[in-house]
Amino acid sequence: MRRRNHYKFSGKKHSKRGMLAGAFAVASLFALIYLVGISFRQSGNGSIYLGSVGILALVAALVSFVQAVKSLREEDTFRGIPIAAMVLSVVATGSWIALYTAGFLI
Repeated sequence: MRRRNHYKFSGKKHSKRGMLAGAFAVASLFALIYLVGISFRQSGNGSIYLGSVGILALVAALVSFVQAVKSLREEDTFRGIPIAAMVLSVVATGSWIALYTAGFLI
């Protein structure tokens, strides 16, 4: 039987690049929700500023994905935060691309 009070210490740390990627991905998703809400309230007649902020949020999601992939390649770091950041950035990028594609087709 294994003892319950057995601790394992390691030299691993949390990736700062992975946390930054997660912050960018979450910011991009919040921007998506906020801008879609504003667009619905204005019945689709939003200004050019809404579109430009959306493009910047798409770029932030792409930057987040690149940073998450780079943080996965770091040695002696935990992988949980970079993987979560990568999943969130893929969701954000896919959502933005789907939104713009639907906007061009409709």
